[in-house]
Amino acid sequence: MTIEEVFSDLYDKYGEDFNWYMLPLTQADGMFVTELKNEIGEDHFLYDKRIWAVAKCESNDDVLYVTKNGLGEDVYYIFHLTYSKHNSDGFPRYERFADIFAVKEFLEQSYVKDYL
Repeated sequence: MTIEEVFSDLYDKYGEDFNWYMLPLTQADGMFVTELKNEIGEDHFLYDKRIWAVAKCESNDDVLYVTKNGLGEDVYYIFHLTYSKHNSDGFPRYERFADIFAVKEFLEQSYVKDYL
């Protein structure tokens, strides 16, 4: 399953009210990656990794990112951006997902729980 298929399935199921949208490939390494790196700082384990922004939630400041693990497999993270460089410990909050299926499940469960 691809990220495009995940979003296609969720849009088909929930329609235009689904509150996440995919970011264009031209923005994959743009402002959301820059903001993430500003917030996590140089000491964070993801700071020096190649990471791409994949999707954004319209209802809050959550952004879905993808990077590769040491074995070349995709690893997904959802960060709740704070738009602040001076975060206290534990911020920005994030969730880690081992595969695309876990991402889909989380997005759907969150949408159903918080917005339906």
